[in-house]
Amino acid sequence: MAKRDVWVRIGEDLVRGDTIVGISVSDPPYGYEAFKIMLKVTGHRDHLWLDSGVYDDDQGAGREQVNALADDFVDTLARGAAMPSGALIRLGSDEDDSAWVLSSLG
Repeated sequence: MAKRDVWVRIGEDLVRGDTIVGISVSDPPYGYEAFKIMLKVTGHRDHLWLDSGVYDDDQGAGREQVNALADDFVDTLARGAAMPSGALIRLGSDEDDSAWVLSSLG
């Protein structure tokens, strides 16, 4: 597969998708905090954190939801890499149809 430009918006940062080498989900230290998705990015000393907006419900549904969100990110990254013109990925808002918004660069 040919290398494509895929960019990912993570808070204030904009990173190339091919520099993301790891993804994990944090356990919120307090019940009132949302789960965070942590991305390990080549060239960044510290991990990049993304607030998922998903809260722990003490039943495990919150953990399942944020794990699905992380899995969906990986799927979206792969779909972006398959786009001939490259892509921009960002976490969707309440108005968006999906959790991750994939936009063509071309």
